[in-house]
Amino acid sequence: MVIIVMDMKDVETIIKGIIKDMNPRFKKKTLKELLSEEKPHVIINGKRHRIKRRELEFLKEIASENLKLPIVLEVDSSLGGAIKVSGKEEVKVISKILGRDVDIFSEKDVMYIYKPELRIVRRELPTTTQLIFRLSLSD
Repeated sequence: MVIIVMDMKDVETIIKGIIKDMNPRFKKKTLKELLSEEKPHVIINGKRHRIKRRELEFLKEIASENLKLPIVLEVDSSLGGAIKVSGKEEVKVISKILGRDVDIFSEKDVMYIYKPELRIVRRELPTTTQLIFRLSLSD
């Protein structure tokens, strides 16, 4: 039997590394760029991720062509179950999908949604949204 002794700092570092590796790495493209592609896609973790044209056409009706995709939905353990959406255009899109009022004069570029709303968003935009996870460990 082998016993490994680690202090909490080592365990935290390992867990943070695992979580970091779970999060996708990608370069965003604008809605305009994706609409011009024959086979719309982004590269996630070095692999081609197809984007459904139906979603792009839907987004074209409700968003500016400068919207960057995929829309990031950030699950953060410190938010107590809330999912963070960042970016003025991204907030506008998610608000419209959820039927929330959008104040066109607001400079607000962050919103929080919860699991039932996440299901609605992912049902509407399965290939143009991307979940990422943040783990907040106390020091």
